[in-house]
Amino acid sequence: MKKYSAILLSVTMLFTMLLAGCGEKDASSTGDSPGKEEMTQLNFYMMNSPVNDFDRVMKKANEIIGKEMNAKLNLILVDSSTYAEKMNLMINSGDDWDLSFTANWGGINFFENAAKGAYADLTDLIPKYAPQTYSRIPVGLWDGVKVNGKIYALPNYQQWGTAKREGFKFRSDLAEETGFDWKALKGKPTIEVLEKIGPFLGDALAKHKEMIGFETSSVESLYASNPLLWNMEAVGDTSIPGWINLDNPDKVINQFETEDFAKYTEIMRDWYNKGYVRKDGATVKDTSTDRKAAKFVAERTGSWPDSIDFPGNPDASNMSMTKGADNAPAVTVSTTRTMIPAGAASTAAIAINADSKHIDKALQLVELLNTNDDLYKLITLGEEGVDYKYDENGKFTMIEGKYNFNFNEWQIGQSYSPDFNRAAYDKNKDGDIQKKTQTMVFDADKTAEISPVTGFVFDPTPIKTQVANCAAVASEMIPALSSGSIDPAKALPEFLKRLKTAGVDDIIKEKQAQYDAWKAKK
Repeated sequence: MKKYSAILLSVTMLFTMLLAGCGEKDASSTGDSPGKEEMTQLNFYMMNSPVNDFDRVMKKANEIIGKEMNAKLNLILVDSSTYAEKMNLMINSGDDWDLSFTANWGGINFFENAAKGAYADLTDLIPKYAPQTYSRIPVGLWDGVKVNGKIYALPNYQQWGTAKREGFKFRSDLAEETGFDWKALKGKPTIEVLEKIGPFLGDALAKHKEMIGFETSSVESLYASNPLLWNMEAVGDTSIPGWINLDNPDKVINQFETEDFAKYTEIMRDWYNKGYVRKDGATVKDTSTDRKAAKFVAERTGSWPDSIDFPGNPDASNMSMTKGADNAPAVTVSTTRTMIPAGAASTAAIAINADSKHIDKALQLVELLNTNDDLYKLITLGEEGVDYKYDENGKFTMIEGKYNFNFNEWQIGQSYSPDFNRAAYDKNKDGDIQKKTQTMVFDADKTAEISPVTGFVFDPTPIKTQVANCAAVASEMIPALSSGSIDPAKALPEFLKRLKTAGVDDIIKEKQAQYDAWKAKK
């Protein structure tokens, strides 16, 4: 009887455990098979225009992601004109998202959002969940995405490296046609360069009235978006007033009070009146259509080595977003010093939501995007033979009307890899030359001048009202001043006065104090 009771008790306990297992299934189970982890969906927000055949390519991408890490990538594309506003609203509203493209420009506010706890602290997690990503990025870049000593984003280290020079790109056929000596611009101050470019634009447009002289838009200011071009560096986010001049790096200044800015607005007004720039340059948000149609005579560029340092560089052989040198041949000239800017790391990076339920998985996804070449090329280029091909000469060619990621690969991961296997290099001599030029840039990453502001993070909290007020004034008036659509003789004094009223002097004072304190601790 005792033995029977023991057996009955064992059977009863086993049956109870089985029932409990059915009634209290682990939340991570898929329901298909016991113990199988539920597939995690990761929502990743980035800037991009609509992409043809997006669902087809993402379905194939998710086959790889599902197999490698049992997750699904929900890549959400947001138009560049509304991206910053949307992401900041989502952050402030506590909306659900996992990963996002982040930056120190365009109102995306990387440092501000990191400082207020919107982004996850990844300092200890990156070496564990993204070790190859961590090791491939130059050590100094990690300092550029730190706030209070903690890492809050993963820099998207690109095939063109980090050491940079700013400069200009010109239609080489038009330069030859008009006799424009573009080589003479090498190393010249930007104001002098613009003064020399003006007559070239006039000569070119007189013969090619269907073109646009110089690129302007409401989201990109030749001045406000490009401090290195003016021998300056932003102290904190580029969009917030308060820069330093690299020849006097200890003093924080209001960059809009400089003689260069005044002269720049005068030149742009002159170009506007002469028809060298778009009449709607203060409001147009997306100039990619003009680029793809080879409309521009000249544009700003970061291409380096330029056409003087390295003649025949395929990276600089055609105007941006055009089909190639056949329909829009180009030359480039660099005008600035070679430097790794403080904002290099935060110019393009990926952040993870501090409130995400899948921080570890999100990091694993970044690691997969950065190290699985097939996955990265699928998302950024599409399928070979369907969306792109190599012609009989080995030249990479996008197939008309098919998948096209709109040249936004820099937002979703690293195009850099030690074996140059993640980008659309031509399979010929040009591709070999391209890799050689980029090797030069990677070498320069180890030797280039380092920005004196590298490692400094501005905390806007003490003056957040002034920052918001100045940002509102700047976003309203800089596009018009930078595109020449308003007369700077009247508008510039008004702009400076409004900045004063908004509290720009408080911002400069606070930046100077924080900058001095940071330098004293170095």
